[in-house]
Amino acid sequence: AKKMLRKVVLLTLVASACAFQTASPLLNRRAFGANSKQAALQLKTRVSPATFALAMQGKEVVVKADYNVALGALALGGALFAAKAPLAAVPVTALAALFAVQAGRVRFCFDDEAFELKTTSAGTEALGDSGENIVVGGANRWDYKTFVNYDYFPSKEFPILVYFKETQTPQEKWGEGPGGMDKKGGGQVHFFPAICNVEDLDNMFRSKNLPSERYNPK
Repeated sequence: AKKMLRKVVLLTLVASACAFQTASPLLNRRAFGANSKQAALQLKTRVSPATFALAMQGKEVVVKADYNVALGALALGGALFAAKAPLAAVPVTALAALFAVQAGRVRFCFDDEAFELKTTSAGTEALGDSGENIVVGGANRWDYKTFVNYDYFPSKEFPILVYFKETQTPQEKWGEGPGGMDKKGGGQVHFFPAICNVEDLDNMFRSKNLPSERYNPK
């Protein structure tokens, strides 16, 4: 049990580092207020969504938010407080708040050509640019044809991190950020907290025929 707890804490802390790739435009005080209004918002759609976790906005398919990672981090923080380990509990609980803010603001979007991270405006579901990638620069948008691999850690059934590798980023930057941990090479790696519905995210990856060594081998 102690080994499992250490693994969960480690994955949560890794997720926190990855979270800052998109955190800078997301720390908006109104984000939590926006979440309470989302259920009442109605999006203009071209076709009916495949599931409740997908929506159409113009030509884009948008995977809706999921708060399981935030709730899991909050539960872990509570357990650490109960175990009288405040030095670990405080940062984990802070991460839970950060993940909740991100889940309320970041959207995983798919159009005919690329996968993109966008953000919503406070109080609406209007999508906007998420800004420049804080690790390697450039837009948080990647053409499907440049995908090399994607995965979920520790698994799709228990997702904490979403991972993918692409070759769109200039090769000289492949070793920056989390790319420094990649021993295989062959592209730039990205990690994001699993703050959207992963089952539907995976369905979209598959529908775009993106390669995955574990889930969609080529």
